[in-house]
Amino acid sequence: MNEAVAELLSPLTVSRRAHSLAVGRRVEKVASYLPTELRADAVTAAYLHDVGYGYPDLGFHPIDGARLLRSRGYSPVVCHMVAFHTAAQVEAAVRGLDVQIFDEFRSSEMDGIDAADDFLWWADLSTGPKGEEFTLDERLTEILRRYEPGSTVHTAITRAEPQLRQAFQRVSGSM
Repeated sequence: MNEAVAELLSPLTVSRRAHSLAVGRRVEKVASYLPTELRADAVTAAYLHDVGYGYPDLGFHPIDGARLLRSRGYSPVVCHMVAFHTAAQVEAAVRGLDVQIFDEFRSSEMDGIDAADDFLWWADLSTGPKGEEFTLDERLTEILRRYEPGSTVHTAITRAEPQLRQAFQRVSGSM
């Protein structure tokens, strides 16, 4: 992690910052499984995936973070990965947001971007809210306990669970 990343993460709560740092370190350890040209961006996106919490604009952290990073000159790959991390589109739908908010960050034609996205989802889903290492089931249970049934996050995680498990399994099966 570099000084610019540390500065961007500084507005986050202590626990969210610990989570972000742990997710970044986790992707750093497995980045060799990704195409060479995506490794650095995937690691950067992992460290910064939750940065939008510290810079609310729309009030939806994946898009707030991606827009912030784009304004700071981060690559389209980093911005894409932050915008789409961990089933963000499902949560956006639950929030009633127009799915077109993601269009400005699509990079689906780039070779390996789907795998890079999966690795970020895997790292996020195996890291607890304070940076601790979790199994997928522990993480999903923790999220569902932390958020009330019927809340946006609880509903989104419940709806996205099959996608989350598939991404996690793709990464687990590739290592």
